[in-house]
Order: sequence, then C-alpha cells, then structure tokens
Amino acid sequence: MPNKNESSVLPNHQCLNCKEALTYIEHARSLYCQKPLCQRAKVQDYLVDNKKRLTAELIIELEEYIQSAPNQKLPKGLGNELDETSPVVALLPANTKQLTNLSQKRQLEFLRHLGLIYKDVEANNPTANRVYLEHLNPPLQDDEAQLLGNACATCMGSCCKHGQTHAFVDYPSLKHLLASQLTDLSEQELLDLYSDYFPKQSYQYSCVFHGEKGCALPRELRSFTCNNFLCDGVLKYRNEVKYANSSLTFAAAVDNDKIMFTSIYNNANFTRVK
Repeated sequence: MPNKNESSVLPNHQCLNCKEALTYIEHARSLYCQKPLCQRAKVQDYLVDNKKRLTAELIIELEEYIQSAPNQKLPKGLGNELDETSPVVALLPANTKQLTNLSQKRQLEFLRHLGLIYKDVEANNPTANRVYLEHLNPPLQDDEAQLLGNACATCMGSCCKHGQTHAFVDYPSLKHLLASQLTDLSEQELLDLYSDYFPKQSYQYSCVFHGEKGCALPRELRSFTCNNFLCDGVLKYRNEVKYANSSLTFAAAVDNDKIMFTSIYNNANFTRVK
C-alpha cells in the first residue's frame, strides 16, 4: 500500500511534442504546451487524425451504399472495378451556399465589369483594372481532366464563391478570348454572348455563373483563373491518383469536419451518393 505522501503526488505530465513537463492544470487544458512549435504540431496532429476519421466514415458510408444498392444501379464500369481494386480517397471542400434566383442587379454588375474590360482590350490598356492571372495553362489530358472534373462535381464549386460578379474575367482572359474568334466581336455582341449563359438560379453570393450543375459557362468563355485553378484538396487527390493502380475513387466534400456530399467514380463513370 502506498503511504499518504506517495498517494498525494500528482502524476507527471509531458507535452506530446517536446516532452517538456506540464502542470496538472496545463495538461487538463491541452496535451501540448504553448510554445509555437508545439501548437503547430497540435494542429498538424489534429489534421492527420481528422483525415483518418473522415476517411473511415467515407469508406463505411459508401461500402454500405454499394452493398444495399443492386449492382445494376451502378454503372457497369464502376461495378467491375469495385470488385477488383481498392479506391483512392479524395477529401475536398464543400459548397454549402444556397441556390437562389439570379437577380438582374447581379447580372448587370457582371455585364458592366465585362464592358470595362472590353474597352481596356480595345484601348490596349492592360493595367486599368485588376488582373487575376496572366497565363492559361496547357489543357489536361482527357482522362485526368475527367477525374478532376468529377472531384469538383462532388464539391459542387466551393472555390466559385470568390467569383462574385466579376467571374475572374480580366484583361488577359478576355484578350485571349477575343483573339480566338473568327470574326471581331463588338462590345454588345460580347455582352449578348455571356448573357445567354446566365443561369436562372445561382448560388447565393457566389459567382453569377455558378449554377446548380456547376459553371454555366463553356470552358472557352471562362477566365484563366477558373480554367487553371485547383484547390488543395484536388491537388492532393491528383498526386495520389497518379500513383494508384486504378482511377476508382471514393470522394467526400467536407464542411467544418462534416461530410456533406459523397460520390463514387472513375475516369469513365460518376455516381453521386449523397
């Protein structure tokens, strides 16, 4: 039996990162001390643990879906691949904005912006308005473009919220578009061209062209920014699938550590689960 003095001694506690001693109160508050390096380690460990948790939740959810759904409900290509290989997991941001009727005010704000950029191009004045991106990257290979497009379809456009009423259209983007036309476009013809693609509904406070099925613009009318951009989640997924044995993917769009949308896909098929 321990004596009275031994039983009253508090246990020793250490910071999980630097192993420096923590008081009982410090340990009760956090397993990490307050040094900046240890606080960064705390965040990194949380991200790793959270990724493991979300990955496990995603796999369980989609495996339950596959077992409960008759095989004929899944595209044949997906069904065959599910029997033969393990999926790559993609954890992506989620668009959680609400669809709302696209107001005439927001449409006019975009058209005014587009008209200003058109005048800049006509006047050869590249610095009058903000430039978002100078160059357009070469197009992706078809299979890779399809896979990354499926990842973005799972997310449903989290990055599009930054497009607001300018859609990232700038001098380099518009100059490139106008130069690609077989005949010169007048300002009104350009405004009419973009007006044809306004969706009836767009996501609230997001890009004016961010509709229920994604970007309403064809790729050739999108800005350099929109055609080039890959979020961190898609970049990580792109790197992982490059070294995988197949393109089979379990994808989840996540908001505040909660899975919002899920899908199963490869480079030929896409099935939205939630």
